[in-house]
Amino acid sequence: MRGLLVKSAVATALLLASALALSQARVTRPQVPLPEGPLRNVILKNCVSCHGIDDYAFHALSRERWQDLLRDRHVNHPVKAMSATDEALLLDYLAKDFGPEGTPFPRKYIPPELDSFYDDEQGRQQLDGVCTECHELDRVYETRGSLDRWRVLLLEMRARGAHLPNDPDMERLAEWLSRVQKANLFE
Repeated sequence: MRGLLVKSAVATALLLASALALSQARVTRPQVPLPEGPLRNVILKNCVSCHGIDDYAFHALSRERWQDLLRDRHVNHPVKAMSATDEALLLDYLAKDFGPEGTPFPRKYIPPELDSFYDDEQGRQQLDGVCTECHELDRVYETRGSLDRWRVLLLEMRARGAHLPNDPDMERLAEWLSRVQKANLFE
């Protein structure tokens, strides 16, 4: 009986370790909010049945290049033809929110495995040194998010020119923020 308990405990520990490794090896994806109004219906009707709208953030294209990309990507897919009005609405949105003056989200960011973590003083020092270059810390303290959401926000800030530390330190900052500014699941 004791041997069975030991084997069960070892198997559980191995499962937990492999789950942790898999979760840390997962590629971070952008988080694009679904727009409101008529555009929302266009996207729900034409886009999300095959892919999410997060894919848009991987590009920074002109309206014409978006049109080419959409046509090239859908040439072999049996999708319903989008009306000219819907296509114009979608292309206007893509060119405005993911246009050539934007910075595409990194194609691949695999969070490094951490062996040390920031304490409160180290986390606040990073915030003071990085975030206050562009905005007040109130914006940070008013935000709540999971580890993945903080990671995405930091990657987006880096793409906008924030002088964030190297990947392990950026990951430590995301982890610290997720502990200190975690999402309240009961709101």
